[in-house]
Amino acid sequence: MSEQSGKIVFASGSVNDYDLWSLDMATGDILQLTHGKNWNDKPCWSPDGSRVVFTSNRKGKGQEIFWVPAEGGEAVALTSLGVWADCPVFSPDGTQIAFISNEAGNNDVWLMDADGENRAQVTTHEGSDKHVRWAQDGRGLYFSSDRNDGDADIWHIDLSSRQTKQINQDGGLDISPTPSPDGSVIAFCSNRQLKANPNDKFADRDKDIWLMRADGTMPVRLTDNQGADYSPSWSPDGTHILYTASDTSVECHLRVVDVSDVRAAYARGDHDAVKKAAKRLRHTKVQYDRSGMKEEIGAQRHAIFLTSWIPDRLMKGVYPHGYFGHERNPHWVGTT
Repeated sequence: MSEQSGKIVFASGSVNDYDLWSLDMATGDILQLTHGKNWNDKPCWSPDGSRVVFTSNRKGKGQEIFWVPAEGGEAVALTSLGVWADCPVFSPDGTQIAFISNEAGNNDVWLMDADGENRAQVTTHEGSDKHVRWAQDGRGLYFSSDRNDGDADIWHIDLSSRQTKQINQDGGLDISPTPSPDGSVIAFCSNRQLKANPNDKFADRDKDIWLMRADGTMPVRLTDNQGADYSPSWSPDGTHILYTASDTSVECHLRVVDVSDVRAAYARGDHDAVKKAAKRLRHTKVQYDRSGMKEEIGAQRHAIFLTSWIPDRLMKGVYPHGYFGHERNPHWVGTT
């Protein structure tokens, strides 16, 4: 299966019916965590791997935050806002959850206890804040925001002083900041490598996974695939990055890349060495038995007389891209 250990959780499904799945990276064992005809997405492990927090429309109105045990089962609601709540993530000590909500009329960062109590608004800027992640010391939060120049950049807020700091500023969308386990570097998603369109700053152009130091310096591109690469997640030991690739692959959208050489070059403070190491990266697909996932999705070929003779393996090509399991938004946790 893989030399990597730990478990990942991700969302997969078809339109309006996404469920959460966990995968043991060492054994390839897969487990469905949520069921039903709802949209369940943006999963995140608790630090001890005992449960998963996620966002869902299962209440029928708005988008709320829920959690489910690591072995699957009944989902428990943490919010009941009737609006939009997204991107939940546990604090490093597991006592709090940061998330994005428009409860106050704008996309802002919020905090609540792990049981959903003591909800509090963290950011109040009129810009749109998204993709929140905890700093590894638990004292601050990283997030993306368009509050400065109209396109998304990466920011940090200190939870004690509430002081915000812009980490980078580039002519493109920089989103999904994800600090490494030691906090020294940040993986993120960006389309900065492309020539900006002055008439459409928010165009969903080709995106790649990038890496930079925690202060925003020494940025380097890690992926160069066709389509969007997004949702980076670190391995527990900080040597690999897991991400989603929306390329031409029919079945596998999850990729893993070994960034240990890039990390070593960062530690030496050598940007040229960082760039050279990034060009030698090896990306591998996350392989496992997807038959159960395909069956749960319930894909049917809807064959008619003119197409009934065509083999299934060819008919799969006429389905919308990702119909048979578009794995996305993975999160990686260690096992104890």
